[in-house]
Amino acid sequence: MDGIFGRWEWDGKTLVVENDRYGMYPLFYSMWGGEIRISPSIRHVLDGSFPKTLDFAALAVFQRMGIFLGNDTPFEHVQVLPPGVRLVWSDAKSSLESRCFGASGAPVKVRDFDEAVDQYAHLFAQAISRRPPPAEGFDLALSGGRDSRHIFLELLDQGRSPRRTVTVQGYPPIAGEDRMIARQLAQAAGQQHDEVEYPSSYFEATLQDIELTEFCASGHTWLNALAGYFESRGTQCIYDGIAGDVLSAAHAQSQAKQELLLSGQTSQLANELLGESGNEDFIHACLPSEFTKRISRSLAVDRLARELEKHRTTSNPFLSFVFWNRTRRNIGLVPFGILRDVATVFCPYLDHDLFDFLMSLEPAYASQGLHDETIRRSYPDYAEVPYEGRSTTAPGRRELDRYYRKAARETLVYLARNPGFMRSSLVRTTRFSALLARSAVVRHPGKLWYLHPLLRGLVLEQAVGEVQGL
Repeated sequence: MDGIFGRWEWDGKTLVVENDRYGMYPLFYSMWGGEIRISPSIRHVLDGSFPKTLDFAALAVFQRMGIFLGNDTPFEHVQVLPPGVRLVWSDAKSSLESRCFGASGAPVKVRDFDEAVDQYAHLFAQAISRRPPPAEGFDLALSGGRDSRHIFLELLDQGRSPRRTVTVQGYPPIAGEDRMIARQLAQAAGQQHDEVEYPSSYFEATLQDIELTEFCASGHTWLNALAGYFESRGTQCIYDGIAGDVLSAAHAQSQAKQELLLSGQTSQLANELLGESGNEDFIHACLPSEFTKRISRSLAVDRLARELEKHRTTSNPFLSFVFWNRTRRNIGLVPFGILRDVATVFCPYLDHDLFDFLMSLEPAYASQGLHDETIRRSYPDYAEVPYEGRSTTAPGRRELDRYYRKAARETLVYLARNPGFMRSSLVRTTRFSALLARSAVVRHPGKLWYLHPLLRGLVLEQAVGEVQGL
């Protein structure tokens, strides 16, 4: 039960569904008119007879933050199964029983930073030992960051070497520093290391990302190449670092936001969070006015404020909000969406004992470098290998320009082959086409920042049309 899963049993009369403690494995479901549909694929659920009306409050947040909150999806009558529940459905009647919801204890009592480091090291080693790889071995994605390094070094420390380590290059203008550091770490450990280029077609990778994340996330397109690598090698087991830095490296920490949440100023905090992406101008420029009215900023503020309120009483309110929403609903669609074809995905940072410790630990420890210090003390032989820096150098300008001009042209061809898109109620297709036409010919098009959200809107609308026979 200390794992990530979704499972169901059907005896011809009663359906019983259970999922993991965190609801990290996505199960989409709908109950309507005496029918229940549940699946890891939202498209399969959409085959049901329920109205395919949009959830405008959910979309109001998603268009601004790139995440769905709680159990929201783009559709009013489709939700994601909540964390740690048991759903029973029989004769059109249902019950939903909550079994658990994350850490529930008081803040962990440790005397000082050193004791926090020792506890972290012990619990992480325990989490890895609880998840031994199968006899046929495993492959490991390695980056220049902390999460995968911690996993890699602890596995080696326990005598478990991967068949290969692999690093995938992020999209330009991301530089190759991530690959260089991962290669250096693998070589220092005497391990075989492969490197994978980002997908050759940004357009095709974006389409694939939209499908594999079930219309519910964005920004993972570069990882499609990693999925292809694992498929080509027949990889059956990997380890994923989801939640590591969020829980232990202060990536979700903000004293100002924490104070707003603790004091109950959820609407003000919601306004600040919605404004951080800078998507407001994009919404008004690229989405139809009628749709824009239905996903107003005030609606987004109300929905986000309600979600924030749920986390006020936790030991670390803002971290709790980030984990149960961004990590669970967005980042979780990497190991359990994009990499879904890998049979076994171990997530050691979600080990129950380790998670409870990190989630309830005094937030100041993470800000003091808890993760870095734990790795340094646990594996001193690798302390000189640096981490990826914040500053990067872009690849050759010509390469970058060719890459995104090609994507713009491919997308224009795609739109031309689907004339029904011109009647979209979610995307200003004429505006989209104009942006693409410009990017296809200008000398320096830059990254197509608008491609993913606009293409997703069209594909989402197309999916609804297909099940409605339109």
